[in-house]
Amino acid sequence: MDKRDNNDLSAANTTASVQVLGVGSDTGASVPSALLFFDRQRFLFNAGEGFQRFCVEHRIKMGKVSGVLATRTTTEATGGLPGMLLSMADTSCGGLLAGHAGMSVYGPTGLNTLVNAFRTFVNVRDVGLKVHEFGGATAGAAPAPLVSNELVTITPVLLAAVGTPPAGQQGSAEAAGEGVEPSAKRPRLEGGSEGQQSSGMEIASVAVESPAACYICELPDVPGKFLPQKAASLGVPRGPLFGKLVKGEEVMAANGQVVRPADVMEPATPGPVVLVVDCPSQAFMPALSSSPQLLDCASGAKRDKVAVVVHLSPLEVVRLPAYRDWLASFGTGATHILVAESITSNAPVMRKSAVLQAKLNVLDPTLFPLCDDGAPTDGVAAELPANCVAGTNMLRYHLRPVAKKGVDAADCPAPVDVAAEQAQLREQRPDVLEALAATGSPTDGEQLPSSIAAGQRDKFEVTFLGTGAAVPSKYRNVTGIHVNLFGRGGLLMDCGEGSYGQLRRRFGLAAADELIRRLSLVWISHIHADHHVGLPAVLAARTRLLGPDCPPLLVLGPRPLRRALQGYAQLEPMRFRFVEAAATAAPPPEGALAQSVVPPEAQAAIDAAVASMGLSRFESVLVAHCAHAYGLVLERAASEDGTGGWKLVFSGDTRPCARLVEAAKGATLLIHEATFEDSLAEEAVAKKHCTTSEAVEAGAQAGAFRTLLTHFSQRYPKIPVVDQNFQGTVGIAFDLMSVNLADVPSLPRIVPALKLLFKEEEEGNEDEPQPQMLS
Repeated sequence: MDKRDNNDLSAANTTASVQVLGVGSDTGASVPSALLFFDRQRFLFNAGEGFQRFCVEHRIKMGKVSGVLATRTTTEATGGLPGMLLSMADTSCGGLLAGHAGMSVYGPTGLNTLVNAFRTFVNVRDVGLKVHEFGGATAGAAPAPLVSNELVTITPVLLAAVGTPPAGQQGSAEAAGEGVEPSAKRPRLEGGSEGQQSSGMEIASVAVESPAACYICELPDVPGKFLPQKAASLGVPRGPLFGKLVKGEEVMAANGQVVRPADVMEPATPGPVVLVVDCPSQAFMPALSSSPQLLDCASGAKRDKVAVVVHLSPLEVVRLPAYRDWLASFGTGATHILVAESITSNAPVMRKSAVLQAKLNVLDPTLFPLCDDGAPTDGVAAELPANCVAGTNMLRYHLRPVAKKGVDAADCPAPVDVAAEQAQLREQRPDVLEALAATGSPTDGEQLPSSIAAGQRDKFEVTFLGTGAAVPSKYRNVTGIHVNLFGRGGLLMDCGEGSYGQLRRRFGLAAADELIRRLSLVWISHIHADHHVGLPAVLAARTRLLGPDCPPLLVLGPRPLRRALQGYAQLEPMRFRFVEAAATAAPPPEGALAQSVVPPEAQAAIDAAVASMGLSRFESVLVAHCAHAYGLVLERAASEDGTGGWKLVFSGDTRPCARLVEAAKGATLLIHEATFEDSLAEEAVAKKHCTTSEAVEAGAQAGAFRTLLTHFSQRYPKIPVVDQNFQGTVGIAFDLMSVNLADVPSLPRIVPALKLLFKEEEEGNEDEPQPQMLS
């Protein structure tokens, strides 16, 4: 194809469609995305948490994305944007947007605040990010198009919740400079006087929902076919004048008559209109139903041109009678795609991970349990009108060519048949089960710690929400660990992007939300994005679940994280206190530089949280990674008879570290990063991570009862290199794996079976075709 063809964006020479990208639609933790596709341009609506991983799962290359348009500036719709931008900047990680020259991001009031919040850990200049915030126009003024070219005109429609100030009166983050301090004009939650804020612990947050946006996408009319015989009959000679008529210009015939394009062309094909609608809650319904721009589409001049309405609104809104009435106002000519209704389809968005979990469940159903509680309702699909379809993941609506116009479900993935997957494993891989049986009892001839020998299952349980390093893969999300202390609450150790969704995939929606309600604190090891980008979503979810007057959640982390969270807190309600993780570090040895004094109120918050969890020791340990990087020691003292005590240690990211080894002495379970295999020792040194043998050696030096390896490079999407290092006391962590204290002894037992299970698959290097329309 020559250069002229590559630059031709005319409507007559392009295919067009809109496709559902069901990021988070299986968990309800994110607002799904939609992709408006043209041959040489793409427009993405929303990038919720898990978007990076979604692209890897579905082999989506986003190199032709011209812009991202957010329907909200909250974490539900934009939580995946930082990770997406980091992938653009780091092509060495297989960047999804490698070679992309830059990107525009559009969104309602608050978008600048959002971008300023994640500037702390994303260098937006490296990716050429252009930020376009709208919503400050004079009330009642018609919004200006955000995009207008030969392919499409995209115009926003701003929605405000009942009781919030109109757009333009809420205060813009642009006035706050680089996001150092939020605008004082936005309503805040109770929770901090100026004196409290100066201590660095109390963070003020907005008390109202941020505005939302819908988008009207208008494709131009396609000119009708040129009729050369008709032109000739009107006295127009063949040649340049024919070309002018095709381009829409009037010409003078040889007889002096003016010939207009309409005289020699078939009627134009009207350009379709696509609506992308997001009504976050019932409070936005009045704005949705009264919008002049949307009324024009529903019952006005544009009604007959509306081809499809993509509804990204949540299920509880979509099923409101008022919402269904509004939908019906469009008549029967438009097709409505209700993405929220797809949650009853039981088709996981991360399908490959679900298949893997089904196989691992065969090896050990306790370590790798299945979750069958996916639907937020009774699981019964709603009865939909004839012109409505459930917006299942990858569903597409063809706009052009006209001959293909309509719904296409060819790319929609099927549900996972767990029973069939497991039966196939048992039938085709008996060697794996034989290897498992050959390992015998996990405790043969081994003296167990008293806390494990008691057989109690209510002490602690560790669930891995992500076990990958830097960027997510199909099988491993970025780092996140939930520690359930049962009657004593729980905590998160790191909270990578998508942690909330992973918690819901593992436990089901209701049980996961209960774990969020019961959190005592969140501890973040260091400032690298793969360890904390999911935290704002967790904080916002907890506040929604407990209400705006809930007790603030204690967050312990590196100092720069406070600035980022302060920005996020201006976009949606989230109740938390922030204290630097250094405040929980052990006192420095005699003669070393003294640490800064911990303010009394911060120390009191830490002490209260630790006491509520029944811990005798909660200590951050400085490790060898980046500045202010820590590991964590959790310990519960033994009872008076010397039984029941345990010690859990998490390394965070680190090179081999004597301080960590010393702090982990006698650990019941040491969770240690093992980013690289031994043959990549130089890279491990350069990036300040551990190799497998270094992690195993750390466990041996500490005398840990069991060492569980995690944080694997995405070179190893399923399993790391299993070699002679895996002896006796070493296990491998997987996403959605739950390790109860009582099951800690069994971790090494399944390693030989795991090695055998994945050996054949890795050698096969399963290579699936890339979706054609997104390549």
